[in-house]
Amino acid sequence: MSAPCKTEKLKSIWDFALAFYRQEGVEADCLAAQDTYGLDVTFLIFALYRSRLGQGFDATATQRLAQHLTRQLVDPLRRRRRALKRDPQTEPPSLVAATRAQLLAAELASEQTILQTLHLSEIKGQPLSGYESLIQCARAAQVPLDAALDALLKRLAHAGQSV
Repeated sequence: MSAPCKTEKLKSIWDFALAFYRQEGVEADCLAAQDTYGLDVTFLIFALYRSRLGQGFDATATQRLAQHLTRQLVDPLRRRRRALKRDPQTEPPSLVAATRAQLLAAELASEQTILQTLHLSEIKGQPLSGYESLIQCARAAQVPLDAALDALLKRLAHAGQSV
């Protein structure tokens, strides 16, 4: 699907994020962007959404805001959820699984809040293609672009255009 025409209504940023993430290979690429390169997935999704709307953003200012919000809202939940999976537990497995599910739900709600906050922010810039937007995200996060990351960003940009 190409950029929406004037009569086509693009989904909300959260609906876009869910549809984007459900595509084959996107979850693995997002986790690689996050865990291997230290890129904030909500920032990447925001960039792709803005690209689809034909709206720009200031990558440096947006990256700072996304990073601040992620550190405050998402990171503590993610660390605890992952620790429950990794660390030996004395609690019954069903209790641990229920706690992990609750932490995941809170983590997703926090990511939804971040996406909405970023989208409603007054941070403006030049409209870019999805791929160019993701390149700007990597630069703003000071992540060196190697061939593997470039290929990953191209796949994510293509998936963003498919939503």
